[in-house]
Amino acid sequence: MASMQGINKPFVFKIGLDSILSAVASNDVDSCCIAVKSRSLGGMLKEALVHNGPLEATWRMVSDEGPYLNGTDLVPFPLAFFSAGIAIDIASNIRLIAERDGVSLSGLELSVNNYFTMEGSALKGTMKGQALPVSLHVKAEGVAKKTLHSIVDEAVRYSATVAYVKVILQNEFSLHHNGDETPIEFIKSTAEIVPPPHIGDFNYISPEGEALLKKPILSKLKEAEKKLGVTGGVGSSLQAIQKRTLHVSGNLCINENGFYEADIELFQPIGSSFRFIGDDLLCRGGRARAPTGLDYFSAGIAFCLMTQFERYSKIVKFDLASTKLFQKTKFMEPAIALKTGAATASPVVTHVYVDTSENLASTQKLLQMGERTCFLHAAARSDVPVRVEVEAR
Repeated sequence: MASMQGINKPFVFKIGLDSILSAVASNDVDSCCIAVKSRSLGGMLKEALVHNGPLEATWRMVSDEGPYLNGTDLVPFPLAFFSAGIAIDIASNIRLIAERDGVSLSGLELSVNNYFTMEGSALKGTMKGQALPVSLHVKAEGVAKKTLHSIVDEAVRYSATVAYVKVILQNEFSLHHNGDETPIEFIKSTAEIVPPPHIGDFNYISPEGEALLKKPILSKLKEAEKKLGVTGGVGSSLQAIQKRTLHVSGNLCINENGFYEADIELFQPIGSSFRFIGDDLLCRGGRARAPTGLDYFSAGIAFCLMTQFERYSKIVKFDLASTKLFQKTKFMEPAIALKTGAATASPVVTHVYVDTSENLASTQKLLQMGERTCFLHAAARSDVPVRVEVEAR
């Protein structure tokens, strides 16, 4: 049974600055660096501290899976964080460019559909995840369609999340087996300094100051229907041999207080829907009031990789006592992207800490298969097109 520690608090809340995360992020002064520490809490439940370097804000987040992976389904699935991150990031850029050009946009709405595939055998080591083209639809009022199209095209070019999926990146890793740093095989090893494992850091966190929102930053909207023996039903994602497509859909609007509200639902497999509230990377209110798109996006990458470790270990009967990650994502800041004409994203660096009774070779295989089957690392290693439609009303 998954620990309830991560569920009996708000799904997302701001905490005081984390010294290690802050130090890592501050080393990259010319980029937006997001540093993430995450840990498994049992079952498919995991918890993360997400630090945004430029805003000097740290957020605690929690994620789980739905019935398809026998999760609690009480908190959002990893791909929801990823999809919310893309939607909020692009919407923030649309808003920024429209304001720069003196264009008044009202009723801005954005929908994003993400698709992924999983094929192969976990037991034979052939299973692999893949990211498919992203579908983006933008609506707005009070603007000509041609003008809106121009703004959206520019916003997509300036989107760091789009750069991550469109530019082929070779992400980097390190591996600790029962506390000892070990060599890794088949995937790229990082040359970056490995931070110490984060033991006990999560046990003393609590929400900082007064709530800046009158509603939860992250909330559940609709419960998944539990179906047995159907495609995408209970336990279906734990099958040793798979050939399936996943579909995540999101709809975003700007609420009365100027925040982004992204409603994310998992259509395939059968999952629940959740609402993410986000803020701009440029921090309109003078301080971080809610996570940015890049915060959610980065958390999603860490959470997805941890799910794959847990899923693979259950299928092959690997004794996985606990998993911790220390991850760094780097993106070009919007102000720089506006000058250069396009955003960039750097390879993700992930330090993996595994506690297990299994031997080193089996643990190296766990890391390899986790990376192979993680949909969001797959999005980095391939050129994923973003297909855009606009609707001016």
